[in-house]
Amino acid sequence: MTISILWLGRTIPIPLNAGDRIYSAQLAGAAARQGAHVAFLGLKNPDDPTGSLADLEPRVRWKVVPGTPNAKLIALLSNLPMVGARFATKEYRRAVRKELKANDYDVVVFDQYGMSWAVAYVQKIARNRPVLVHVSHDFETRVTDQIARNFTGDPLRKLLLKENARKTRLAEECLARSSNLLVTLTDEDRAAFNGLNRSLPCIVIWPGYAGTKQRARTLNEKVPRRAIIVGSFSWIAKQMNLERLLEAASSILTQHQIELHVVGVVPEPLLSRLRSHFPWVVFRGFVDDLSEEFRNARIALVPEEIGGGFKLKILDYIFSRMPVAAVEAALNGIPDEVKKQFIIENSVGGLLMTIVAVMDDIDRLDLMQNTAFELAEDLFNWDANGRRLLEAFDFTARDRSEEQSLPQSAAPTQACSALEKNARS
Repeated sequence: MTISILWLGRTIPIPLNAGDRIYSAQLAGAAARQGAHVAFLGLKNPDDPTGSLADLEPRVRWKVVPGTPNAKLIALLSNLPMVGARFATKEYRRAVRKELKANDYDVVVFDQYGMSWAVAYVQKIARNRPVLVHVSHDFETRVTDQIARNFTGDPLRKLLLKENARKTRLAEECLARSSNLLVTLTDEDRAAFNGLNRSLPCIVIWPGYAGTKQRARTLNEKVPRRAIIVGSFSWIAKQMNLERLLEAASSILTQHQIELHVVGVVPEPLLSRLRSHFPWVVFRGFVDDLSEEFRNARIALVPEEIGGGFKLKILDYIFSRMPVAAVEAALNGIPDEVKKQFIIENSVGGLLMTIVAVMDDIDRLDLMQNTAFELAEDLFNWDANGRRLLEAFDFTARDRSEEQSLPQSAAPTQACSALEKNARS
């Protein structure tokens, strides 16, 4: 039997230059390549319209929801977290209703906590009883709380961040109590959700890797004494992590004549402020081809102390044969045998001091990148992920059909009903 899946995401996951979009696009595509019928709904990306549907798996029916997200000011008045309130539009609800009236889906996926508003809505509309699946990219209850506690800027914004953390907790509680299956990227996130609902079945699916692999590279003294960090810095947590790194690096890396390049979009006015405060740092912006950046650096950095989850850029580093230096908190989901090939410290300051100590140990860095590549090559496969996902869907569906009484998710929980009503107001 061919399984049919309605996949609800905030946006169509393009362009493929952010970890959450890459994961959503690749996992949905992998399920379709394994034979599932997948329809993916989402708005156009309001922050970066440059992506193309041609970059996505053609076996998926990518359906762009018309319209734009709700205004941020209006979203502040919602009981939903900011990201949920912005994308819970009237057009999106209309699109979900149309899709569920026209088709009976075996599975409905709620991709990311921002889709919590749709749980009660789907339960009321679906003519059959589809398996409800939450794909969590991170345990956002913890992350939003970290952001609020560590933010040191405008007091009003700090208050809004605390309120967003409270709303995020409600959204994830709704999803944990109403879903039939949870998909996480790390064991740490699975354990965190287990605290919300101990009976919720969960499968951990690491990201795969679909990019170009650098089949050979030998580090030598001709490579600049340069560290590099790659990312998209539009999210406040990433901005906070970046600024913490630069503050610490100013006194450590400059003293030892080590360059630092930041590759990826840093939005204004933050970019101008960072360039003014840290003139020694090179901000490369977005680049089409990272291979040249990687060839001209000795170490790649993963300094995120705030925000958990699986960092997909680590796979870019490994398969581009970059030695990796990371804080321990940023390595959720990375297998222990691979982590042993990284430089790891508990703090950014400690990490930078260790980088100074190993920057000229070319033989060690070369061995690290080669061994990490070899260990990781068979561990991160999207097609294997697609097979595991469909097996989990099938098992959950059969398990539900054997139950004598209605499962917990058959009726909307009070929390989910409140979120759905709020989304309609």
